[in-house]
Amino acid sequence: MKIKLRQYGEILTSRPAGREAALTMRAQLKPDKKEKIELDFEGVLSVGPSWLDEVLTFLKKEFGSKRIVCLPSSNASVIKSLEILENDSV
Repeated sequence: MKIKLRQYGEILTSRPAGREAALTMRAQLKPDKKEKIELDFEGVLSVGPSWLDEVLTFLKKEFGSKRIVCLPSSNASVIKSLEILENDSV
C-alpha cells in the first residue's frame, strides 16, 4: 500500500500537522496484514523531522516497523529529516 504524502500538503513541518495526518491515516488505512506500507514523498517540497516523527511513530506502532518503507527521494529535506530521526533513535 502506497501513501502519497503530497495529499497532506506540499510543506509538512509541524508536529501538530503530523499528528493530524496520522489520525487521518488511521481512519483511511486498511492494509493486508503482511502488506508493506510505502511512504511516497513525490510532490512534497519540504518535510520537517517533527512532522515525520509523528507519522512514522504512529505507523510503526499500528503496523510494525518492519512494514514501513520510505521510498527513495532526492528531496534534501526528506533525506535530512530521515537522517535526523535515524540518529535520534540510536
